[in-house]
Amino acid sequence: MASGHGDGLRDARAFSLRLRLHRGAPVFCAAAPSLLLLLSLPLSTALACREASQRPTDVILVTLDTTRADHLGVYGYERDITPFLDRFARDAVTFQRAWAAGAWTLPTHASMLTGKYPSSHGARFNQGASNVALSEVLEGDFFARHKASRLPEDEVTLAELLSERGYATAAFAGGPWLAPPFGLMQGYELQDSLATDVGGRSAEELTNRLIAWLAALPADRPAHALINYFDPHSPYEPPPGFDDLPGVAIPIDPEQNEIFVNGGRRLSARQRRAVVDRYDGEIRYMDHHFGRLIDALREMGRFDDALIIVLADHGELLGEHGFLGHGRWLYEGVLRIPLLVHFPGGEGAGKTEAALISQVDLLPMIASRLGFELAAPVDGVAIGARTHVFAEVYRDPFSVSTYKNRYDRDLSALVRWPWKLIASDTGIREIYELQHDPSERRDRKHAAMGDALERALADARAAIEPRHEAVAPSDVPPELQENLRDLGYIE
Repeated sequence: MASGHGDGLRDARAFSLRLRLHRGAPVFCAAAPSLLLLLSLPLSTALACREASQRPTDVILVTLDTTRADHLGVYGYERDITPFLDRFARDAVTFQRAWAAGAWTLPTHASMLTGKYPSSHGARFNQGASNVALSEVLEGDFFARHKASRLPEDEVTLAELLSERGYATAAFAGGPWLAPPFGLMQGYELQDSLATDVGGRSAEELTNRLIAWLAALPADRPAHALINYFDPHSPYEPPPGFDDLPGVAIPIDPEQNEIFVNGGRRLSARQRRAVVDRYDGEIRYMDHHFGRLIDALREMGRFDDALIIVLADHGELLGEHGFLGHGRWLYEGVLRIPLLVHFPGGEGAGKTEAALISQVDLLPMIASRLGFELAAPVDGVAIGARTHVFAEVYRDPFSVSTYKNRYDRDLSALVRWPWKLIASDTGIREIYELQHDPSERRDRKHAAMGDALERALADARAAIEPRHEAVAPSDVPPELQENLRDLGYIE
């Protein structure tokens, strides 16, 4: 559906004024319309344009890295670890059925910012010509083995669209995959990404920097900020004051991550408690500083009329199916995400929304709310129009070389509520009935729905216009080249 943005973007940049005057849609104007321009418009349009030019709706995008929906109180978690997110939900719409488009940070953030699936925007594991190694951001030979294709420059991002419309734009990245070499920062005037280790930057530091940036803006300047809270990502090390959950005192086997990524054995109840309490402590710390951000927006007068979108890029497996982490699986612990949206004027405050929604739907939602049209087609659709949710994750040579055949596959998932299919290019098929089995404990692979779900998955893939890149054999371990050649990844 959605590549070839170059011409559309050039056309959009050639016209700084885009008005939508039909069906009562909001008017969006250039940041500082001239008197001659205003005089050339009908009086009602000129007045609306002048009002919009004073300060259009702020757009604040808060991404909660590695945060499961079922670990937030608003989604039913029994622990009181997210009081500030839960309070925010009273002023927002809570989307009960939201899913990530992928399984790890780079492709999912790219999907949020472009409205496209990973196979369409291209920022994913594929070992193509635009590879970037994580060692460009983090020191160490180990990170040279982690490579992914950057978001191509011809993809149009949310920040680029808003910058063209007079917004001040800034991104504050907690994790390394958002660093400029991976392309997600394009369109942001301020690119605040200083992660130097795998633990990322703290929520306190990021919140301080974003508040300072907002405070320095003129009061009438519209703002778009992206803040990526990274704390719940491994390693789970809640800071003092947030490390008092009982399981934090339980030592963790330093080898367990490798054991469980490889599916060697299930977590014992004691080890699961150690992992979950550390993870929850990190979420509680992040929540505290999220509360500081919302309080600052209120004090600056930038809360009530802002569009504030809070969501996870993906979740985390905490022992389910014998695994820890994310990036390699499409189970609900990874794909099901929290999504809370504060609409301008408090529209829908405190309500819940049961419609299916994907991360690719955020960009068209923002464009619709702000009253501008996108420069080119995207994979996202309007809220309420989605009949299914699609997600994908690709094999990466690091995982294949480390864990052998277990991860030598591409995975796709399709949810047609309440049914979910997970399928691979190597013949894997798992089917779950989510309404009565949200933890995916019972594989219904022989269910009568299976064939219909497979057809729906094939249709979903066919509707995506993929961005192809040739695999670079020099980047692939020799023992994998024959398998990849058989699958058509290299010649």
